[in-house]
Amino acid sequence: MDYIIKFTGEVSWEGQANGLPDKIHAFLVFKEYNREVFDAAIETQTGAFLRMGAMFVQKDQGQIIELNKMPQDRIMVPMRWIVSMGVEVVNMVGELSMPDEAGIERLSSGEEPVKQ
Repeated sequence: MDYIIKFTGEVSWEGQANGLPDKIHAFLVFKEYNREVFDAAIETQTGAFLRMGAMFVQKDQGQIIELNKMPQDRIMVPMRWIVSMGVEVVNMVGELSMPDEAGIERLSSGEEPVKQ
């Protein structure tokens, strides 16, 4: 079962005036629950946001969340446009698929996920 650490940034009026939604999200994905690992990951990622002076988020915030996107598919939102930041751990109901060498999404068992 997969777990997602979801960082939510509340965007200021100035950021919204520049085309951002009222909330932005960044994600970390883990295969199993481990409180110490999650705490360390949250501290590390929050520290990275602060050191960079920005929060890196998915470009299309209004679209379906694509957790497997590469870093170049993200945008940088300056911290001056983020009023506050919250963190939550979300327990996924099922396993997330990952692309194989041919780019086909597969579960850890090798099966393709059901597509709707």
